[in-house]
Amino acid sequence: MIALNLKARVFLLHVIAVGLILAAAAVGANWAFSRMVLGQFDQSLLELAQTEAAAALASPSQPPRVHEMAPGAAPPSFPRLDKLIQIVDLDGHVVARSTNLGAARLPAPAGLLARLRQGEPVLETRLDFGDEPLRLLSMPLQLGPAAYAIQVGGSLDDVDAATRWARWLFASMALAILGAVALTGAMLARAILRPIDQIVLRARVLGASGLAERLPHPGGRDEIGRLVETLNEMLARVEHVFEAQRRFTADASHELRSPLSRLRAELEVTLRRPRERPEYEEALRSCLAEVARLSRLTEALLTLARLDAGESRETPREDVALAPILGEAAARLGGGDRARDVSVVLEVPGDIRVDVAPAAVSLVISNVLDNAIKFSPPGGKVTIEAFVEAGAAVVAVSDTGPGVPEEERPRLFERFYRGSAARATDVPGVGLGLAICRLVVESQGGSIALLSAPGGGASIRIRLPLAT
Repeated sequence: MIALNLKARVFLLHVIAVGLILAAAAVGANWAFSRMVLGQFDQSLLELAQTEAAAALASPSQPPRVHEMAPGAAPPSFPRLDKLIQIVDLDGHVVARSTNLGAARLPAPAGLLARLRQGEPVLETRLDFGDEPLRLLSMPLQLGPAAYAIQVGGSLDDVDAATRWARWLFASMALAILGAVALTGAMLARAILRPIDQIVLRARVLGASGLAERLPHPGGRDEIGRLVETLNEMLARVEHVFEAQRRFTADASHELRSPLSRLRAELEVTLRRPRERPEYEEALRSCLAEVARLSRLTEALLTLARLDAGESRETPREDVALAPILGEAAARLGGGDRARDVSVVLEVPGDIRVDVAPAAVSLVISNVLDNAIKFSPPGGKVTIEAFVEAGAAVVAVSDTGPGVPEEERPRLFERFYRGSAARATDVPGVGLGLAICRLVVESQGGSIALLSAPGGGASIRIRLPLAT
């Protein structure tokens, strides 16, 4: 099967549709014209038969005869021109006939006579009379006690010629119109689809050169213009995604390379010469710390991959109370050695309900609270507050740590970004926690932002949709 391009398919379907319409119109016009011509011819036969019947009824005592003028006695009678007239009784005997019949007689078979005896006019086409088809009208005539039939016939040769020429005329007109439509259709298809061809060619160039360029706008606000705008928006989004993935891959490669390099160096140095057991234990503890860091990094990367794939959007939301989620996170992270004597204060009313996935919000609160505890000094305090503001539930996690410099705040939620406070200390982390929090919160219909905490430190504010 031949594969046709869009232009050829549009042109072919257009020509086929117009051809079918023209064919139907030509057939209908030919049928209507044939019916009209034949109807007019039949009407002329009927009028002539009625004229003969009226003349016969005007003189019922006289034998029926054909009322025609002798040659030269009157002007020509166009209704009688080329018409054959015959009067027969209902036994088939010819009583009178027109002079143009000569010695011939119009057909009067037994079946026709039987229908005439029932008073039924008969109109038929006879092919057994002469060399031309004959249209014959037979009409009963009652003159006193005697019954007759008036037969009026005429050749259909002229009618057939007129319909034949009309048929050729309709067919020729349909073909001419179809040719004109095909020509204009090809020109229109080429003109309409030319901008799309240009877009395709330009898109191929963009695919070869990169995604930084955009498709040229053809001007106007028609369908082609809107298509170009949509494609340019898609290119911008794809470019943004590719750039984000490129940066993510580069950062992930760097973050994975560093602990692996340290782990390899540690093992190589340890194996260069025999050592005492305490030295081996120290080396193994150092390697174990790097493995733990790799595990945290791998888990964070997997979480980001799931978020990028939209898995968090597939988790159904539900109407839940906010206080138990915050209380569970505070109880889990606020005690033990990890707390470093940092107190966690919970100021959350029990009547706030949110429309979220509980596991997703618990992950966000845990990450934010973990950061606040890690960056608070020994003996510091972390406060978790919840309140309703501007139609949303707000969770504020504030610490008494060093805070975040103004110039670092725009990048705080970027992947693998660690601020100066994290780089200046030995606080563990890979710079993915807040990036994960932002993706999760946005997937739940909320937002997350950083503010300065009263009295120093940092305050992370999380806005969540209220339950309706």
